[in-house]
Amino acid sequence: MPGKNVSSVDKKGRVLIPQSMRDVLNLQEGEKVILELDGDNAVRIEPAHEKRLLHLKISLADSPGSLAHVARALAKLGVDLVSTNSHSSCRGEAAVWEVNCNPGKATVAQIKNSLLKVKAGISSAQWE
Repeated sequence: MPGKNVSSVDKKGRVLIPQSMRDVLNLQEGEKVILELDGDNAVRIEPAHEKRLLHLKISLADSPGSLAHVARALAKLGVDLVSTNSHSSCRGEAAVWEVNCNPGKATVAQIKNSLLKVKAGISSAQWE
């Protein structure tokens, strides 16, 4: 994860969030952020994704227990599943699990890494 970066304040009080940090936070142009000033006068910035859901299309093996392993991997990251739909794409070989979720503090990169450990992958991820 990116550490500290230096940015400047323009005439209108705007501060540029470096691309490396926007990538980690999954921030897109026009997206809202929450700014919080702590007791040490440090500013914390986080995405305001609370009203948006992350739609994941997850590829996994079509075998008993595969879906449970993927669900457990998401749960360990604190991903809140809102709705899901799964189906075999190639009976006995491959399946697809479509998930609408609130990833909490987990990034798409963290979710991808966690799913790789259970032999699954993300074929698409988009905010809705």
